[in-house]
Amino acid sequence: MKIPENNQYILFGGVFILANKLQLVADKKAHGLSTKQWFLMRNLQDLSMEAPPTITMLAKETDTSRQNVSKMLLTLQKQGFVTLRGSETDRRSQTVEMTIKGKEVLALMSDESTSLFAELFNGISAEESEAAAKVVIKLISNLMKMQEE
Repeated sequence: MKIPENNQYILFGGVFILANKLQLVADKKAHGLSTKQWFLMRNLQDLSMEAPPTITMLAKETDTSRQNVSKMLLTLQKQGFVTLRGSETDRRSQTVEMTIKGKEVLALMSDESTSLFAELFNGISAEESEAAAKVVIKLISNLMKMQEE
């Protein structure tokens, strides 16, 4: 791979390369889930602390369209990882709950993600991780502002 001299080009193009390679590597270890499905379930777990979230809430949290989230949830429901129910407060929306099977596969993946993260971040110092995280957060923030315009 030819590395451009301009760091902004590296960051811009690197995001795409990183996302593709990360998805390729992680999908091989995902126990029947895609990386995107795992990310959705991980967010479902976090959002479910108080009450079951709606599909719209999950879409907003993952910055994904409601249609894409619905499609992934239908697949996850067929696999027995989630249950979709009509909302008690709004007949037009559905709530999402993780099943025991879903919690089990998420726990299994959580254990395995530790080794994936160790391998992925090998040779990267805490300072480098912190700096990179700050850059990513700023880029996301800038894109959110651009999206609103």
